[in-house]
Amino acid sequence: MNQKLIRINSIDGIEQPGILYTPNKKTEKIVIHVHGLNGNFYENRFIDNLAKAYTEKNISLLTFNNRGRDFITELLQGDDFTIIGGSLERFKDCILDIEGIVNWVKNSGYKEIILEGHSYGCNKVLYYYFKKKADIIKKIVLLAPCDIPSECKKYLSQEEYKIAMEESTKLVKENNENELIDFSVMANGKIAAGTYYYDFLPGGENDFLKYGNKEKNPILDNVTIPTLVIFGDKDDCVLTEPIEVVKNYLIENIKNCHIEIIEGANHSYTNKGTELEKIIKHNF
Repeated sequence: MNQKLIRINSIDGIEQPGILYTPNKKTEKIVIHVHGLNGNFYENRFIDNLAKAYTEKNISLLTFNNRGRDFITELLQGDDFTIIGGSLERFKDCILDIEGIVNWVKNSGYKEIILEGHSYGCNKVLYYYFKKKADIIKKIVLLAPCDIPSECKKYLSQEEYKIAMEESTKLVKENNENELIDFSVMANGKIAAGTYYYDFLPGGENDFLKYGNKEKNPILDNVTIPTLVIFGDKDDCVLTEPIEVVKNYLIENIKNCHIEIIEGANHSYTNKGTELEKIIKHNF
């Protein structure tokens, strides 16, 4: 296995550094890995297991920083900086991030893409596929996909939830979308009013993984390519509903869905990287 630091621009020119892992033999297949909310391309230790698994199956792996990196951070945009991060990003802009990576991958000679997301990255991967439906994308991998609005309700008190909803609504109507409100789910305790209002409340742009809802969702219904879902039975972020409800929802809403459950695994697959690696190898 080989690895190389890369720098790829989003469609709007934000520099997205990452690591490209390649097998020893030439390959035309690549996995594009999209990290979760406030994450980055390197901190999840299971990336090491994914890199080993994919390259041993003669598939490259590209993991990169998107604009939701960390909480509030400086990102290079040309020769200047822009301030974004998970507390300020808008979900819909994931199209700009992933499209930049997809273009680079195609220009690098790859003919087959597997889109993979972890946590919030799963929502981004599904949304991108729904919007673009590119023929080069042959498979989707969802690592710990979350029902974001339900997760917020689970981790916020009723009072916190009510205040965040009221404050964000008021500020958006006043055109103050970037003003920060209290949000204890974030480690920095803050989130932009517009980010919360548009992307974290029920009915928002990423509210299409609805584990407690029996209605069919058009975004998921349009996913026709093979989709592998992997999460742990100790993942409190995914399991906002009982595990059988989550499994049934995914199977009923995604046509070609295969689910693997890792016993004892949490949201970051802590100490379960080897099990994750085995599942990836078995399914590729």
